[in-house]
Amino acid sequence: MRRLLGLSLVILVLVAPFLGDASGDFRVLGPTMRGADVYSLQEKLVDLGYELALDGVYGVQTEAVVREVQAVLGLKADGFVGHRTLAALNETHRSIISHTVQAGENLSQLAKRYETTVANIANCNGMANPDRVLAGQVIQIPPLNLAVAAGPRNFIWPVQGKISSGYGYRLHPLSKVRHFHGGIDIAAPEGTPVRAAAAGRVAKAGSMGNYGLGLVLDHGAGYSTWYGHNSKILVRPGEAVQQGQIVAMSGKTGLVTGPHLDFRIKIGDQTIDPLERLP
Repeated sequence: MRRLLGLSLVILVLVAPFLGDASGDFRVLGPTMRGADVYSLQEKLVDLGYELALDGVYGVQTEAVVREVQAVLGLKADGFVGHRTLAALNETHRSIISHTVQAGENLSQLAKRYETTVANIANCNGMANPDRVLAGQVIQIPPLNLAVAAGPRNFIWPVQGKISSGYGYRLHPLSKVRHFHGGIDIAAPEGTPVRAAAAGRVAKAGSMGNYGLGLVLDHGAGYSTWYGHNSKILVRPGEAVQQGQIVAMSGKTGLVTGPHLDFRIKIGDQTIDPLERLP
């Protein structure tokens, strides 16, 4: 793998076009940067199956995906795209195979033929139902060395109710101190079933200080969802859960003024506005 990456770097330096700014000069890409080179980077990551907004802005989501790719490729996962990361990414991107599905073929057969996995193919092509492929359908088959774990593409509401406090800066309802609220508070009577917003695995479950009885689900690729102030937790750490499964009961534990669910979505250590991902 190291030899391949080294060869890719030599080839890239000699003949391959770099991602660059308007002048064509290479620049290391990192958080808060923007431009055509960032957009080109995002296009490559989307081709590999990662869910990203193609906006040319190197935000927390792009950084999280870059870190994931770096970790998978055995590179330093620092979130910056320099020569080495770009060379490895370009080499991997060139390894994608386009295949036209023939009558009678299924993903299991294709995964075996191309020495990859069904999950890898399904994630790269955004297939909700990997058991269903049609003759004539063109699918992209990524290399196994980048086992794409693109994270959940669709979240559902964990509970139905009025948003009593949104995402962003606010005055804390109890302390009256201005602070950043990393989630949304959804008003829900105590004992309301709380459902998993996406399939995943229980990373944490139990008392979490001011967050009360909290629950964290890991969805892969750096994505996690957080559920706070519950009255009861119904799952245990390490347990796999399905989207829509009841995982807790809403409540008013921790530092609260009344019963509600504090729901958060994180990419790595960074929260994002859940309303950007909920239907």
